[in-house]
Amino acid sequence: MASPLTSGSLVVRMKKLILRTLGILILIPTLAFVVFPFAKTTWYLVTDRGLRSAAPSTYAFNLHASLSRRLPGYVDRRIASGVAETLRTNQITATESPVYGAFFYLLATENLQAQWEADPSLAKRPPKESGHDAIEACARIILDPGHAHWVKKYWGEDYLDDPNCFYRMLVIGSLAAHHHLTGRAEHLPFLQQLTDDLAADIDASPYGLVDDYPDQCFPCDVVAGIAMIRRADPTREAWARKAFQRVMANFKGDLPPYMAIAKEGEPWGPSRGCTNGFFFSYARDLDPGAADALYQKLVTDFWQVGRLAAGWREFPRGSKHPELYFDADSGPVLWGFGTGATGLGIGSTRLHGDHEKAGMLGAEMIAGSIPLPDGSLLLPRMVSDIEHAPHFAETVILHQLSLSGGGEPAKRGPLTGAVWLILGFEFVFAVLLLRLVRWLLKRPRRKIDCPPLPA
Repeated sequence: MASPLTSGSLVVRMKKLILRTLGILILIPTLAFVVFPFAKTTWYLVTDRGLRSAAPSTYAFNLHASLSRRLPGYVDRRIASGVAETLRTNQITATESPVYGAFFYLLATENLQAQWEADPSLAKRPPKESGHDAIEACARIILDPGHAHWVKKYWGEDYLDDPNCFYRMLVIGSLAAHHHLTGRAEHLPFLQQLTDDLAADIDASPYGLVDDYPDQCFPCDVVAGIAMIRRADPTREAWARKAFQRVMANFKGDLPPYMAIAKEGEPWGPSRGCTNGFFFSYARDLDPGAADALYQKLVTDFWQVGRLAAGWREFPRGSKHPELYFDADSGPVLWGFGTGATGLGIGSTRLHGDHEKAGMLGAEMIAGSIPLPDGSLLLPRMVSDIEHAPHFAETVILHQLSLSGGGEPAKRGPLTGAVWLILGFEFVFAVLLLRLVRWLLKRPRRKIDCPPLPA
């Protein structure tokens, strides 16, 4: 029979084991989800001039390396599953986002490669080498017939000959970037055919507008299509400038609308932040003077600075549209700020050399994204389609950070209240959790009073 002393010691040891186990279970997520995000965010905010301005960003190369490791496996599993051929057209994120994400990754890699060639100190390896497997994987998903299944439902088996602006724009831009990065030429005949056909459809349109889907025309996608044609065939530079001016002539100097009626050249709805960001990612390649003038109008109508945050509005200032709103393109709209508009609007500030706004948005992006030890971003992963396109939001951010067209920044952009709030919360939460862990791991052993041994 165990003595009271032995039983007491056993209880003490068991309690200590339980407390230590609990401490370790708290320590691991604390380090991964609180301490590491705080440390990495602070590091890049202090050391990365490009994240706090419109200059090339070293953080963009870090994110590129992370995505380059994760994308090949995702693409291979998705293609092998055949799930893309089972989807309905109204499953927008499941159908569009996998190929849209590949497009963003390939264009971002091409942008970063050009920056690295100008300044190799930005990364240890050139992006076309560190991203080799991901570049090939993205080309595979772009060319996979199963991932055009939803487009075939709209346009039929001749989907590559119909207007179909959005999908053809993605394929043209992706294959052009793939060729520029790898030098491989096996896809060039197909690329040339797509380029010629889309250019012909734009020329044949009475107003230079082409539908993405039947009776659904998004002018920003037409402008992106023109820019991709120019990238695929640089001899079309003069054609691309004229085609861009023809599209914009429909809107009499205003920002392009969210949607338009292609057959009539008339706006269908207002200009919106979620499409403006995509439009300004490419407009300056086509007509810098016109794009710069429109950017000033964008700032006047859509830029917003609040007590805590700065960003782009989803709807123009002073309009009758709601300050709280949500749809698949805009994402959540909170107090006028559009999440899609702001996320896709980082690149516009960078391309136009607007260092202050670019720095404010870059700081908000990294702080709010919560970077994790594997290089991924927690919040963008959470808002993406986890099943079908888990990396989509991260590839969008990568593409936006890869854009840079401004001169040298005079100073770094200021940190908004939201950035200080996030960093402050992470710091305080980390301190409290680490103190709790220390208490659990270092809790002193309970003293046991023993009677004196007999003489």
